[in-house]
Amino acid sequence: MAKRLARLALARDYGYEIPHLSPRYKSMEREGNRIRLSFDHAGSRLHTFDVREALGFTISGEDRKFHHAQARVVGDAQDRIEVWSDAVSDPVAVRYAWADNPVCNVYSREGLPLTPFRTDDWPALTRDNH
Repeated sequence: MAKRLARLALARDYGYEIPHLSPRYKSMEREGNRIRLSFDHAGSRLHTFDVREALGFTISGEDRKFHHAQARVVGDAQDRIEVWSDAVSDPVAVRYAWADNPVCNVYSREGLPLTPFRTDDWPALTRDNH
């Protein structure tokens, strides 16, 4: 976290031309049974660490039931992510790192982590405490 704050200060306060914002969800396109996500501030490219598969994604259809999803970095500039699941034939929403302690691994090549996001605006559910 200290390195990210240092980048922010160097760029905003001292005028250095360096990447200082984490990649952020921009938009999505549905292509058959897959969703292709676009991002702002993706840097020179997106990549994963530890394993090749992009981890931390879930996907849902109109039933609003989220399933673990497979994902991979795609695009000529490696700046998009394609998400799918065999359990969802008609996807409408994707979430990334949307958990209390998510396992996720997508970063910009400059070392800035992909910001957690959701593409839906469905009401959030809370746990019944009874």
